[in-house]
Amino acid sequence: MLPPFDIFRVEANGEVLWIKSAEDLKSARLALKELMASSPHEYIIHSHNTNNDLVIKPPTDKKKIAPLIFQIAYNEQLANTRAEVLKAHGFKVISVVGNEAAKAALATPRHYSLFILGHAAAPKVRKEMADWLKEKYPKVAILALNPPYHQELAPADYNVVLNGPEEWLFVVEASTA
Repeated sequence: MLPPFDIFRVEANGEVLWIKSAEDLKSARLALKELMASSPHEYIIHSHNTNNDLVIKPPTDKKKIAPLIFQIAYNEQLANTRAEVLKAHGFKVISVVGNEAAKAALATPRHYSLFILGHAAAPKVRKEMADWLKEKYPKVAILALNPPYHQELAPADYNVVLNGPEEWLFVVEASTA
């Protein structure tokens, strides 16, 4: 079985070299931090679970503005838990519970990096919200967190079966990099 994550370094000539594997996203991020400190190259974290790549470029002198994530949850406890995970990984987060609260909060336009749509509502309710987001914010990607027994949410740009934060957090980082 393949480890969930592999880390590659991109050399100046474009050659991509495998560096190491990591068992979880936290370990991959820690290894990457150590690698960047000793050898500031471009790195790639590859997820075998989602088959996605996260490209990490060397830091610049410019201050990085934290991406703003807007989360629509359907359970207050889950909203709080996800918000804490996102904040711990350097994201700014606005969380609301329910479609009506989301529409009210989004009445004042802001620059959002990503919308996260929670899983704890009926598919019709979630699809209605995703369609509304696509109409009002067509350039902002939507990450749908899906229960294992439901199909993917068609309007969403990314669909992840909710099974802990590692998979969806990987998508958040990749889509806001």
